[in-house]
Amino acid sequence: MHSSTRANPVVEEDRTCPECNSDHLVLDYTRGELVCDSCGLVVRDTTIDEGPEWSAYSVEENDRLARTGAPRSYVAGSSGLTTVIPLANKDARGNTIPLREREKFYRMRKLQRHSGHSRPGERSLPETIRALDRVASLMGLPRPVKDEAGFICKKALEKGLVRGRSIEGIVAAAVYAACRIDGVPRTLDELQQVTGVRKKTIGKAYGALLRTLTLRVPPSHPGDYLSRFCSKLGLSNNVQTEALKILKELEKVDNSMSLSPSGTAAAAIYLASLSCGERRPQKAIAKVAGVSEVTLRNRFQFMDEFMQQLTLPRGRAPKVAMPKDP
Repeated sequence: MHSSTRANPVVEEDRTCPECNSDHLVLDYTRGELVCDSCGLVVRDTTIDEGPEWSAYSVEENDRLARTGAPRSYVAGSSGLTTVIPLANKDARGNTIPLREREKFYRMRKLQRHSGHSRPGERSLPETIRALDRVASLMGLPRPVKDEAGFICKKALEKGLVRGRSIEGIVAAAVYAACRIDGVPRTLDELQQVTGVRKKTIGKAYGALLRTLTLRVPPSHPGDYLSRFCSKLGLSNNVQTEALKILKELEKVDNSMSLSPSGTAAAAIYLASLSCGERRPQKAIAKVAGVSEVTLRNRFQFMDEFMQQLTLPRGRAPKVAMPKDP
């Protein structure tokens, strides 16, 4: 008579060494052994190799033998996990497909393309991705920032945030949020210039993204703008290093740096350029930073007074008055 009780499954997993009870176990993939890092005991010598069963000695051979597709993409329909019917006039054997059968493949390809965006919020995804590609290309954004912005756009479409708003505004707000999340912030003036959407509209769409998607966007720091602003102004690395030192000293006592990060960065660059003898006009720096010259002068005067308080007790250079551009 068979017992009615079911046997518990046995999981063969070594977590500690049976000799010294140490949990520092190292897996040697070359020998297929699980070795204790403390006493050197071979706990298991029949480890299964989870890698491919073939070996490739060139990039072409690796691409030919690989049986996996492209990495998962959040900006593609169904996250990229879908069937793709290629646009070809020949079958797998290389024979030409007849015209009547070719028309059937065209209809299947069209239906497949439409079915890939059949879920809620995915019908506007192709147009959104095209707008995102254009903005990312014009602004020179790296791939991680573009993927982050695409993920935010897709979530915004699923939540129905496009209703009553333009796709360009949602894309601009998503790019603005993605740049701040990845530590490469862009100003609203740059986004307005690239997308043609007003800063007020981008700000409203950005606020809707924060409220609906509960995004955790860190506050931007003036130091994140230094390298880009100095590059556009043609300044050397010495100016950038000096501006970064000024911001670090200012950060110890001034809590208002986050009120206008781009303006604070512009003032630090202007002060550093005067110290290093690579002066640039106030108008040029303000234009690159996207702030007014009044904001630049106000922040510069505060920084100049603060730096003089640090340098005068040490016997350094006297206070430099605010120079006027010719």
